[in-house]
Amino acid sequence: MNILLNGLNNYLGEKLAKFLAEENGFQELYCLIRNEKHFMDYGLSLLPNIHPAVCDLIREQYASSIPSQADAAIYLSQDSAEWNDSYRNMEMLSLQNFVRLARRTNCGHFIYITRLRTPFVEDAFQMLKESYINFTVVRMSNIIGPGSILMKMMDRLSKKPMILTDRRLANAKAQPIALNDLLNYVNMMILNPATFNQQFDIGGPDTLSYKDMLQTYLDITHIKRKIIQIPSIGNEIAALFVSMITGVSVPAARAYQENITGDLLCAENRIHELFPIDCIHFDEAIRLTLAETNT
Repeated sequence: MNILLNGLNNYLGEKLAKFLAEENGFQELYCLIRNEKHFMDYGLSLLPNIHPAVCDLIREQYASSIPSQADAAIYLSQDSAEWNDSYRNMEMLSLQNFVRLARRTNCGHFIYITRLRTPFVEDAFQMLKESYINFTVVRMSNIIGPGSILMKMMDRLSKKPMILTDRRLANAKAQPIALNDLLNYVNMMILNPATFNQQFDIGGPDTLSYKDMLQTYLDITHIKRKIIQIPSIGNEIAALFVSMITGVSVPAARAYQENITGDLLCAENRIHELFPIDCIHFDEAIRLTLAETNT
């Protein structure tokens, strides 16, 4: 089975490539990348069934290593610090060109993965609907896994002598999902007719505020810190504040802050009915991630 994968520089893209290669040794993954150095940096060259394909989706310049036949294609929407028209146009152009590439390879299933709050998901859904390829749109919640943004921010906050947080962000709720659960869901979707031409929201079994998540992290790591909520401030100032207290870059802080402004909840949970796997609860996902990180 040949699978095209775009978005390797995305956190989930790297994890998904390794997961599919290791779980399904019969699959050949062709990862579209702009620079082969990134492929080497991720350590993917050690896996014999993952192949780099240096491409430029915007200019439609493709490597000769892309197979003429592909069974499935997976596109991971790129994170951005700004959800403006310029970014939307670039993202839609990139997606459109990847759809064209998938059609040329007679792709049987196209999976588009993005965040729950992506503002142009309806545009992407309509584009895929008009592509005449069986497709699935996946909107995902925050990920709990080694190196994920949520884990990095909680780790950095826990190292501060006192934790100051914007009240609006602290009380916003989400359904964080364990990395392995998300990877399993995507794996079960590939070429599965039950998922064709539909949109699914994927989140974990627990609905928690970000303050609750941080407190759980502190309890599990046996770190005693006081969480102090301050009045809500403007988005730009909030991004600078998040960057200052967590150590992440201002653009990354802005993107994350925009993503968690307001509740980040699944609109529906049909995926759990279709694939009734036992999803890991938040506290256990934290423990497993910490154990994996410390080994």
